[in-house]
Order: sequence, then C-alpha cells, then structure tokens
Amino acid sequence: MQAVVDEIIFGNVDPMKHPTKWNLGKLLMEFNGIAGKILNDSFVAITEEAVLKSLAQLHDLSSLNINDLNFPNLPSPPNAFRGIRRKSSSLKRWLAICYDDSAKDGKYRGIANLLRKYLGDFLIASYLDIIQESGFDDAYVKEIERAVLVKTLDCFWRDHLINMNRLSSAVNVRSFGHRNPLEEYKIDGCRFFISMLSATRRLTVESLLRYWSSPMESQELYVS
Repeated sequence: MQAVVDEIIFGNVDPMKHPTKWNLGKLLMEFNGIAGKILNDSFVAITEEAVLKSLAQLHDLSSLNINDLNFPNLPSPPNAFRGIRRKSSSLKRWLAICYDDSAKDGKYRGIANLLRKYLGDFLIASYLDIIQESGFDDAYVKEIERAVLVKTLDCFWRDHLINMNRLSSAVNVRSFGHRNPLEEYKIDGCRFFISMLSATRRLTVESLLRYWSSPMESQELYVS
C-alpha cells in the first residue's frame, strides 16, 4: 500500500519546488479515489489549503514521533500501529522511504517524505482498523488478499504477454532507423513490465479496500 501512495505523491510532488508549487489538489483527489469509503469523513474533507498550512507548520517543528506521525491541524491516522511488530513495521517503512533512491532529491525532500509516511500511515491504519472491525481471523484475511492479488495479476499478465507479442513485431521496423531491434525490445519490454507491476499494485489495493468496505457485496468476486 505504501508503494501505491508513493506513486501518487511522485506524480504530484517535486521536492525541488516549494510545496505551493505541488499539485496537492490532484494528489488528494487521487488518494481519496484509491481509498474510497475506507477513510473517515474528517480526512475526505481535507483541502489543499489545509495541507499547505500544515506542511508550513511541520517545517518549523523541532522533533516528530515517526511511529505516531501527526500533521498539525490535520486528522490523525487511526491508532492501528499498536504492539512491537506493527511499530517495527512502521519504522522499517519510514527507513525505506528515507533511503529510497527512486525519489527525487531536493530542498523539500524531507517534507515530501513525511507526507509519504503520513498518507501511508492513514491508508494502512484505516485498512487494519476495518479488518479488525470485520471480526474475521487472519487466515481468512490472507485468503482474500491472495485471491485478489492472483486475480488482478492474472488479468494484467495476460495483457502484458499480448503487448510483448505485439512489440516483438513492431521493433523490427525500427531497424530501418538504424536502431538495434533487440535493444529496443529490451527497453520497451522493461517499461511495459514496470507499468504492469504499477497497475497491478494499484488495482490490488483498490480492490482490497473496496472489498473490506463492503465485504458481503464483494465476496462472490474473490471467494469460490
């Protein structure tokens, strides 16, 4: 889930620019679209102006509790990171964010990283909370997660194989432009594969959040 949040932020935030230049309105719209009904009303009502004001106040703080990260004047994530195992997982996620080589470097990277952690906490904690409220045991939850992932991956993998087959025919034309067809195939194939993984992650998260927000309506789709 953190990876999906990161993709949304990478697409709308540039750490080299001041937060007033970030596309926070689109970011919030995409995040709310992914999360759907799982977020509480207080978060859905957050505005771009409120986030900007909070980021400015956050910049002036001298210390933060990463395991209980709260943004000034914004809703707090559900308190789902209780216990050593979940707190350890939260800390590992923060370290992965800090040492992420795929993230752009810049003057405001620290603020961007905190935004990644805050939104990741909110989504993951909301997911954990709604699962706990459902009353299902861990075995059933893992079965649902596996079924959703396999179903989504199967769909995108078939499309990926079709695209790769089409690519193998298309790259031969590029030889007329003095390009190496094999190298072109490798480059485009890698790009297609990364795109497939991104789409798989996003749809898997969307499907899981939609399932647990209304499990009775979605049960027939994933459990045979």
